[in-house]
Amino acid sequence: MMRGRGAEWATILRLLGTAADTAGNVVLVEGEPGMGKSLLLAEAATVAAARGTAVATGRADELGRLTPLGPLLSALAEWPPPVALARGDSPDGPGLLMWLAEQVRTTLERRTESEPLLVTLDDLHWADPATLMALRTLPSRLASHPLAWLLARRTTSEYGDSGRLFDLLEEEGATRIRVLPLDDGAVAEVIADTLGAAPGEELAALSAQAGGNPFLLLELLTGLREEDAVRVRSGVARLTGTALPQRVHTAVRRRLGEVSTKTRHLLEATAVLGRSFSPAYAAEMLGETPAALLPALEEAIAAGVLAATSDELMFRYELVWRSIVETVPAPVRQALHHQIERNPPARQPPRHQRADGSSAETLVLLSLLAWDEGRLSRGLDLAREAAEMPGSGRHPQPRAVLTTMLTDLWLLDEAETALAGATEEAVGQPEWTAEIPVLRARLDLTAGRLGSAIEHAEAGLTAADTLGVPALAASALSVLGAASLRAGDLPRAIRYLKNDLARGPQGAPPYVRLRSELAAGRINEAHGGAASGMSSLSRVYDALPRHTGALTSEPTAAAWLVRVAMAVQDERRADAVVDAAEGIAWRNPCLLNPSVAAAHARGVRDRDPEALVRAMTEHTDPWARASAAEDLGVLLSADLDARDLAVDSLNSALVCYGSVEAIRDAARVRGRLRGLGERRRHWVRTDHPVSGWASLTGTEQAVCDLVAQGLTNRQAAEQMFISEHTVAFHLRQVFRKLGIHSRVELARLAAQQSVRPDH
Repeated sequence: MMRGRGAEWATILRLLGTAADTAGNVVLVEGEPGMGKSLLLAEAATVAAARGTAVATGRADELGRLTPLGPLLSALAEWPPPVALARGDSPDGPGLLMWLAEQVRTTLERRTESEPLLVTLDDLHWADPATLMALRTLPSRLASHPLAWLLARRTTSEYGDSGRLFDLLEEEGATRIRVLPLDDGAVAEVIADTLGAAPGEELAALSAQAGGNPFLLLELLTGLREEDAVRVRSGVARLTGTALPQRVHTAVRRRLGEVSTKTRHLLEATAVLGRSFSPAYAAEMLGETPAALLPALEEAIAAGVLAATSDELMFRYELVWRSIVETVPAPVRQALHHQIERNPPARQPPRHQRADGSSAETLVLLSLLAWDEGRLSRGLDLAREAAEMPGSGRHPQPRAVLTTMLTDLWLLDEAETALAGATEEAVGQPEWTAEIPVLRARLDLTAGRLGSAIEHAEAGLTAADTLGVPALAASALSVLGAASLRAGDLPRAIRYLKNDLARGPQGAPPYVRLRSELAAGRINEAHGGAASGMSSLSRVYDALPRHTGALTSEPTAAAWLVRVAMAVQDERRADAVVDAAEGIAWRNPCLLNPSVAAAHARGVRDRDPEALVRAMTEHTDPWARASAAEDLGVLLSADLDARDLAVDSLNSALVCYGSVEAIRDAARVRGRLRGLGERRRHWVRTDHPVSGWASLTGTEQAVCDLVAQGLTNRQAAEQMFISEHTVAFHLRQVFRKLGIHSRVELARLAAQQSVRPDH
């Protein structure tokens, strides 16, 4: 009997009772590792078989991701008699997945013609995309058949596609079961079942260290019994020793085997500090910055080993923490203790800690964790609090983090104040000083001061290279690429992108890595179209909804990511972005920008003019307003009766883009207006010499840059949003003014002249 799972089991029994029906036949089971999901599925299969229902059981595994439809195919192969798929007649290439999915569907239809069927699929957090796509449609397509589905996934891993699948199935009527830790009464019942007696006080306390996790609890109790570490007298089970049984250590080692070596070493080192610890002190002890530890800490949280409290990190289960400490080799444990004794964590420095002992560095790291998860209000509150406490001089500076967050939210006045404080506080702190021009560059970029943004980002890049801070260099390069692209200088943006790719920091914090990848995607999309942009964005999409740093780094990011996904007909990823953006808005009801950004993304996804009008009127960033107005104009231009409204929207976009010097975006809107029969001048008359480089106009210089890179007239026209004939005209003017007759000569002269400095 499964203790503490009465409600969950009742739901599954109802599913088994309706297996022969055609409604309410999908149950979703999810929970942390060790909560008993697999046991529920196994018991359900046993009961179904006893009732005369056919059963097909499958399971995903981490390595099985390489096998399309693996869990479903393994479930089919378990049926008696074995199911034979005519693999010899299968197509090659891309058609194979479609063929396999159709074989699965027809086989299920055939099997349910004579008897009801229960399909159980476990560990779907490891399922391959083809399996998840099949499960998205099979329950509804086979709703008229006597077929029941029991699907299970782990919840501590990144939400990912399996979580989105469960959301969609639940919206369509599936029943969702969240398997939670056992309560105290159920724990006592499990102890009595396993040991045949009620627990004594010490055994009850030890069992509580399993945190209600059935797997850990049973491993503990079984191990104690196997090692004769418990004795029953007068109906009470009492401990005879204090050491954890080997069975627990084996289980914990298996759990740690699911994380990277770096994360495992981090957990072993921090366990010595205690069950809860300050991330800032852990970084100091390991000779790292808190930001450098962020990827490993996030992996440990995703694996369910660590949990974040309001101000610290702690081991989720005391039993796991104890096992890690006890299995660290004694010499290593002693060395770590000696290190802590020589440099203990400060306990009462009043200017650097709150009353609860949290340092500025700890608050900064927790604010970044909250921000990365889309809890912007919480992250901002923690950053503001950290900014009031002087830090240690290590990167990142609290006021710098606060400036970045305020800039992302377009709270520019407060960001300017925070930056002024960061500048003053950075005196005498080299890494902090190097960060100031990068912060200024991001502020200038957000405010539309592109020339100033490029100038300050160049200074920040030089300082970052001098000090050897790769994460700061990556931030500077992402600003340089974005500013150059907006300014219409695609060749320069591409050079910055190549520079960033060549030096890209390994293990950079997610908030740095995702910003860089978003900038790379924008540049690649501008250069090679939506498909090229998608090639740089897979990690940005796949990180959602757990890591939302790309969506919060600029107000149009969500809408742009939806637009790119829709351009390549990837509706799944477009929906994932909209869901993540709306999740951010829901978690931050007091902030306006996330809600407007979500409306913009939803408007693009659903082609909803009302949502786009809201975004156009409520975006606080002029560039974002222009983007929403352009999206609205494109949508309305498809309706002949709305042509005038489309022109008005595009004109609004043109004005807003012009106000922030977004030359490339303005050129694209002019192209859209020309398509509607409207022409807008895009040049400014200035006095030029009659020949030589100085005689070239801005448009001629842009043509020169693109052609010198080897682009054809058609490719250059696509980049500049003008016709191929216009490019040819400007190119003839360039040849005449420079006294040349070929593209080869132009490329040679451009290299000699260095019209655009290479970085």
